[in-house]
Amino acid sequence: MSASGGTSSVLSWDEIAWDEPFDEAVAYLWTGSVTNTWAVISDSDGSFRRDHWDGSHFTRTTADDDPSGRFEAGQIWAAANGHAFGGATKNLQRWFGQAWSEWRTIAGCIAVGGSAENDLWCATELELWRFDGNRWTSQIMPGIRGIYARTPNDVWIWGARGASHFDGARWSVELMDPVRCVSASAATDVWAVQDGNLFHSTGPGTVWTRQNPTGARIASVWSESATNTWIVAAGAAMRWNGSSWVEMPLPLQDERLLISGSSEDIWIAGTLELVHGRPTRR
Repeated sequence: MSASGGTSSVLSWDEIAWDEPFDEAVAYLWTGSVTNTWAVISDSDGSFRRDHWDGSHFTRTTADDDPSGRFEAGQIWAAANGHAFGGATKNLQRWFGQAWSEWRTIAGCIAVGGSAENDLWCATELELWRFDGNRWTSQIMPGIRGIYARTPNDVWIWGARGASHFDGARWSVELMDPVRCVSASAATDVWAVQDGNLFHSTGPGTVWTRQNPTGARIASVWSESATNTWIVAAGAAMRWNGSSWVEMPLPLQDERLLISGSSEDIWIAGTLELVHGRPTRR
């Protein structure tokens, strides 16, 4: 019983209540909370649009200089206040709730991440840039394709040259060879996808263990907690519950390629469909 005398409940990830699939081809997914998900959608004409989920529905966003809302397939990261930052060939772009505008600072942001608005990261083809709230600084670090910043002192980058970690003072190479994605629920619970396999470590400087419970090429990993980590492959979605991997049924007949989520929901995208689910309450 709760303190007020009512019945308490907790979210259970053992069973997911799925919404009807969206018929969308998603090129990129990012989720910050149950009311803050960005999807980069591929259109039939080869352009892309940026849709924002507010907890109940998607809204198509537009740009100051293009009301039709056509974009590139750039990555997006958003702060807790809803301000968002999108990568593009010409300039990094900003969303403050009305329309995307050019932030004429850095050209060619391939990967975007951050832990706060005063701790932003942007990777170009050759450099890694960091914004501290006042100014941008850079260093030569080519080949980056993804950035995940849990805190200013716990940042992961990955791409053609492997995966590296920043502890606030220095970078350390943690995985060699190309890495597809990295996710971490804590500093001591880190997952990576490399060459179709899944790797896990208990933090920078520790040994990585390799596994592949799907038997297929793993496409992506997302970790919400030490007892709730998901992987997707062409024919399966599986969840680590802290002791074993369990295959999770999906209302999705498409491939499973991208995954993101929050402590209260989860998104999985394929080439033609996007599904959204929430853990049940018990």
